[in-house]
Amino acid sequence: MKRTIVEKIIVVLAWTGLVGGILFSLLCGHSVLASADDMSVPQALVYILGGTFLSVGGWAVLMQLVALSDRIGRLEKSEKE
Repeated sequence: MKRTIVEKIIVVLAWTGLVGGILFSLLCGHSVLASADDMSVPQALVYILGGTFLSVGGWAVLMQLVALSDRIGRLEKSEKE
């Protein structure tokens, strides 16, 4: 099924947000670990796990939006026939 420009942009944003969010959370976690403060390991784990969770959640929501658009398009196409 052909996707519109908006759907393609949403897919690109979803994948960019997923990869970028995970990399950013790893970077923040690494910087907290490098500071060597008290309780830096649990704080770094919270940053890494929280950032990854939010990235995957945002990716899932955007991909579901595209999947719903695909379903609606298929329904409209079958309704025309």
